[in-house]
Amino acid sequence: MLENAKPHMGYRFDDYISIATWGYFKPHAATYKKAAEILKTDIGQIMHVANHAFDCIGAQAQGMKGGYINRRNRPYEDTPLQPHLVVNNLKELADALC
Repeated sequence: MLENAKPHMGYRFDDYISIATWGYFKPHAATYKKAAEILKTDIGQIMHVANHAFDCIGAQAQGMKGGYINRRNRPYEDTPLQPHLVVNNLKELADALC
């Protein structure tokens, strides 16, 4: 899926992690722990960025920070796990992280 999406993203990424290769899918706790293992860093130092609240909430429940790309101007879920960062697109994300 990620390979097929690359030509449509409009941005080049150095790398990405596809949990599909590890046998677990979000929001299983192992997906987030595996990402921290691959990155060799504490899970609390990672921000999971997605355009669905579901993905951010799962990551935050495991200790990651959440970044929400609100491309469609939708309200976020009613949950105590609110994102640490909200942007409208990938350019805003890049600007906010720089």
